[in-house]
Amino acid sequence: MKQTFLHAWWMVLELLRQPSYVVSTVTFPALFYVIFALPESKDEASSNLLLASFSCFAVFGVIFLQFGVGVAQERTKSWYYYLRTLPIGSLHLITARFLSALFFSVLAALAIVVIALIFTEAAMSAQGWILFGSYLLLGGISFCTMGLALGYWTSEKSSLPVGNLIYLPLSFVGGLWKPPNILPEMLKDISSHLPTRHYGELMWAVVRGDSVDIKNITYLFAYALVFAVVAYWGFNRDVRVRFS
Repeated sequence: MKQTFLHAWWMVLELLRQPSYVVSTVTFPALFYVIFALPESKDEASSNLLLASFSCFAVFGVIFLQFGVGVAQERTKSWYYYLRTLPIGSLHLITARFLSALFFSVLAALAIVVIALIFTEAAMSAQGWILFGSYLLLGGISFCTMGLALGYWTSEKSSLPVGNLIYLPLSFVGGLWKPPNILPEMLKDISSHLPTRHYGELMWAVVRGDSVDIKNITYLFAYALVFAVVAYWGFNRDVRVRFS
């Protein structure tokens, strides 16, 4: 674990030295929040719900899109081949990359929280904020395997456009931009089965002070398992192609 955390820290430092990456990662979800959420944040209840939605959007974006694109890009570099020679397993390397993505997802969500506290009536108790942060990260972890699947089944050049084609529709139809009850009937049926919708439902329950529905957790866990299989399949395929 010491090697895993050390490698994760090096990856964080590497990305922190790229201002364009840090700025785009943090400001993209925050910009969407300012455009779509601030005008609709009219009272404490609506402010909290929109804060939850766009915090999910931020964490999902970093863990799925940035994490997946990072894996796809790393596979094309000589550094990737060098890492395979080190006395550290592939699982540790993947965990380290995920931890670095988790770090930046926290920054992206924190930017939205700061904007919400300054410009809206969003407010929760100390216990509410602890639950908010805990469920936000725990729910976001379920998208790690989806990001891995993207990273191992796309190329360096196709990973970003393919990722956006998945990330943006999942966010919209999942109800993270606008309330799911305003979606067309056909999209409502689709929305109820999407991981982003269940992530949103999980966080909406937290900010409303309701009990968390086990169904939402079950859906997220099931999606994580399915994409873990897809990612593992892609990983084995990549190893056979590159190292056989």
